[in-house]
Amino acid sequence: MVTNPNQFGRLSLEELTDFENINQIELPEDYKKFLLDYNGGKPLKGRLQTPATIVTYILGMHNGDYYASLYKHINQFLNRLPLSTFPIATDPFGNLFIMSLHPENYGQVFFWEHEGETELQDGHYVDNVSYVALSFTDFIKSLSE
Repeated sequence: MVTNPNQFGRLSLEELTDFENINQIELPEDYKKFLLDYNGGKPLKGRLQTPATIVTYILGMHNGDYYASLYKHINQFLNRLPLSTFPIATDPFGNLFIMSLHPENYGQVFFWEHEGETELQDGHYVDNVSYVALSFTDFIKSLSE
C-alpha cells in the first residue's frame, strides 16, 4: 500500500482517540485503520486519473518532517480549507487531498487546488475543490501506476 510506513513512529490508539477528542471529531473507520497500520507514507501506486495528478505522500499523525505531517499541514492550512475538511495527502504541486467530516459528505475525499484559492477564505469557498472518491478506501483503490 505505502512505502515508508510509520517513518516517524507508530500511532497509538490513545493518540488517535486524543486527536479526535481534542478536535471534537470522529474520523471514518477506514481512515483510522490506515493511520494505525501505516501512519502515513508514500503510496506504492500514486497516479490519479481524475484529477490528473500524483499523490506524493499520505500524511501521518506526527511532528516529523512537514511534507509528511498531518499536524503541520493542519496548522499551515488553518482557515484556508473548506469548513469540516482536513488535509490527508499531497501532490507534487502544493495541492492537497482533503477529507470531509460534514454529515452530507462524511468521509469523501476531494482535491483542493491552491492555485484557485481566494485571497480571503471564510471556509465556504469551494470553487477550487473537486470530488475524488466516496471514501478513503476508494481513494486508495483509485491510485494506479
